[in-house]
Amino acid sequence: MKEPLVATNLVIAAVTLLSCVLLSSGPALAQTTTTEFSRGQTTVVVGANTITADNNVKFVNYTADETIPVTLSYSATCNIVFGGLTLRLPQPFTPPNVSGTISGVSGTPLGTVGTSGSVTFDIVFTSLKTAGKKDFGVAHLNLVLGVDSDCDPGTGDTTGIDESVTIGAQISVSTASHP
Repeated sequence: MKEPLVATNLVIAAVTLLSCVLLSSGPALAQTTTTEFSRGQTTVVVGANTITADNNVKFVNYTADETIPVTLSYSATCNIVFGGLTLRLPQPFTPPNVSGTISGVSGTPLGTVGTSGSVTFDIVFTSLKTAGKKDFGVAHLNLVLGVDSDCDPGTGDTTGIDESVTIGAQISVSTASHP
């Protein structure tokens, strides 16, 4: 009668031991998600209009081919209008052999003027540069805004926009927990 009891206890002990091993390895198996590490801004003066825009966003814990949704915000002392966001040419990604794409670009104000707005888009790095124990890459972008440079809505086009300005921005990624 003791043999079935011993066998049952051995099975329970084995299942308990296996469960402890699997549960203790849980956090090691968890995938870290991409996190924004830092964000910089630049100020550009066009005539009488001063524009401040996000221009340097760094992400850490990135995995190649992962889509990152990005928003760059901007504001101005006078009217602006969103004109576009493109990859900088001739070398949109650095260092050499780093590549990727942007998609889903949507900006405001669009079609009407305002003194603040933002552009949202998705970015994917399809290949990264290896350096030691991390991989990294940088995307170089051009943010184009229409600008009321004399701060007089009565001049320029029908919305008061006199000229355009291109503001450089970059998005950096690293597979490490720091840039």
